[in-house]
Amino acid sequence: MASQTLSSADPAASSSLAVSQVNTRSLFWFAATTLLGAFLVFQVQPVISKCVLPWFGGTPAVWTTCMLFFQILLFGGYLYAHILRTFFRPSFQAYIHLALLASAAMVLPIEPSDAWKPMGDESPTLHLLAMLAAHVGLPYFVLSSTGPLIQAWLSYQDNSDRVYRLYALSNAGSLVALLSYPFIVEPVLSVSNQSVVWSLMFCVFVLVQGVVAIGLFRVNRTAANPPKTDPDARADVIDWRLRAIWVALPALASTMLLVVTNHVCQDVAVIPFLWVLPLSLYLVSFIICFDSPQWYKPKMIAAMTLVSMFGIQAKTLLPGSIQLIVEVSMYMVMLLGVCLLCHGEVARIKPSARYLTQYYALLSAGGAIGGIIVAIACPMLLSTAIELPFALSMVTSLTFLLFFACRGWMRTDYDWSAAYRLRFAAALLMIAPMVSMSMADQDETITSKRNFFGTLQVLRDDSGVRLVHGSTIHGMQRGGEASGEPTTYYGRESGIGRAIVAMQSDRPQLKIGVVGLGCGVLATYGRASDEFDMIEINSAVVEIARENFSFLSDSPATNRVHLGDGRLVLERMTDKKFDVLVLDAFSSDAIPAHLLTREAIALYCDRLASDGILAIHVSNNHLDLVPLSHRLGHDGGLETRVLRSQGDPSVSTQHATWMLMGSADHPLWSHASMAEAVPATAQQLQHAPMWTDKKHNLVSVLRLW
Repeated sequence: MASQTLSSADPAASSSLAVSQVNTRSLFWFAATTLLGAFLVFQVQPVISKCVLPWFGGTPAVWTTCMLFFQILLFGGYLYAHILRTFFRPSFQAYIHLALLASAAMVLPIEPSDAWKPMGDESPTLHLLAMLAAHVGLPYFVLSSTGPLIQAWLSYQDNSDRVYRLYALSNAGSLVALLSYPFIVEPVLSVSNQSVVWSLMFCVFVLVQGVVAIGLFRVNRTAANPPKTDPDARADVIDWRLRAIWVALPALASTMLLVVTNHVCQDVAVIPFLWVLPLSLYLVSFIICFDSPQWYKPKMIAAMTLVSMFGIQAKTLLPGSIQLIVEVSMYMVMLLGVCLLCHGEVARIKPSARYLTQYYALLSAGGAIGGIIVAIACPMLLSTAIELPFALSMVTSLTFLLFFACRGWMRTDYDWSAAYRLRFAAALLMIAPMVSMSMADQDETITSKRNFFGTLQVLRDDSGVRLVHGSTIHGMQRGGEASGEPTTYYGRESGIGRAIVAMQSDRPQLKIGVVGLGCGVLATYGRASDEFDMIEINSAVVEIARENFSFLSDSPATNRVHLGDGRLVLERMTDKKFDVLVLDAFSSDAIPAHLLTREAIALYCDRLASDGILAIHVSNNHLDLVPLSHRLGHDGGLETRVLRSQGDPSVSTQHATWMLMGSADHPLWSHASMAEAVPATAQQLQHAPMWTDKKHNLVSVLRLW
């Protein structure tokens, strides 16, 4: 109960009131530690993720891997809290934790050094996990133990279920941290300054929690270890089935969080807001479920979840301009509903405060299991991304059963016999979408590869063979005599096609650098005298381009492929000067923003020959990169022209937008093929955003339609 009616005539009640007054005086330090610790826990995640995102090509897997790291460490922190509370006297707990706090403060600041930049031949997942462990491992471990540890310490004064409300307070602090990042922290502070401010706040946290830990020296042994005759010490009988539920339901919620985040980031962009929104809803579910039992209404929540799942399936009936908005909204509602059901059930069957550290350790173990499933198991065991439709099918079935099993709209008890009677309908709901997907008309799949950077498929239809990453085509090859012709965004009428042909007409040899290999379509422009240096971060793309397409092998030019992030590889090519440098990394929905900053343009200019051309492919479904590119080019002292070409299905080309940059007196601008190239307007330059390595925000280039 949140409150009790006390009689002043009752000595026991008077004693309880006195304890309550003492608790009120000391509660400030418990609440302050909980709030500040939770804020720092969830503020560090977007901060460190954005620090390292450019080093791994801006892929959504960076966020998923970071989430895996933090979930595993969260489990470690909760397990540490459980061991500390169970096996050590309060005074020893204080000594141990004060030493840990001091050690964590010694490893600050958290921003990784340039020595951690990947070379391209290491395992991205292992390299990223090692870097996170070295820079944020110990501080995050200390922070992750704060919630259960503070509640356990508070239980020495108050052993009632009221201590669980601090868990809701903890998640409220985490929610503030997440929501403040994309709207306050990211627009105001550079990445380095974010790291510095976070480190200073961590030092304040060390002092505040140190005060609470010192208070443990005043706790007597009786309060720390109530006698076995105490009703609270004998209140719960916890069997393995209850513990299994405490693990399984959080694992399901964590899995849904990560698969939904992956899907949304892949279809829109890897921006902090789209990391933060799903995680915020995940935290909201904890706040609602642990603040008070009256907020949890499973039948209503199940109904809301089922409606959102129907909306996800029905989005194709809507106009294309609002499909994306509706899809993202429905996924967010569905995620909130699933998390409310999972966390509501574990909150409904929580034990007494005596067992709270064990309870939280098992909850965090479930979260870590979900992270391992999505970030490690699925990429290793599956060649295609089927975890989202499978998870949706399973969740739909479970939600259906909960809706009909719940006895009333305002109740939290269940008639499981009703669920049993509907078991076949639930099984049909689970199986039907998977069967429908497998039987749907699909192009022939030649091969499929999956790794840290996503899922690649090589598909064949009547037009030819194409390479697809997620929902984006990365080139295709026609059959027969047309197999050597450029296709998709690289046709002869495209900006890059016109630029290469025009420059070849004046020069016997071209040295061309390409960031983003795709299936190698640009190699079709190569002459025997030309040299291509292709840079690709994903080894699976290189394998597919060589094994399933013949652009590279058929080209008479010299073709070299370099593995690694485009910018990191170019930084190491100190002896290269390119006549044409092509950036083709932005057509996918999840773009690497670090390739379009002031510092990146300066690097490209340094790698260009004196009369070289920089060509940037800026076709994108959801982001308008033209104004940004214009401003970056002019800031770097370059003339910029944008050339848009229409697709021609008869030759398998698509609509493409290319930004061309070069010196103001470059002869290319006077070439007849550049007549349709449009220079920047004063208004575009005035209102365009300016990105730097320290400050860039993809929200500033979102298309608003």
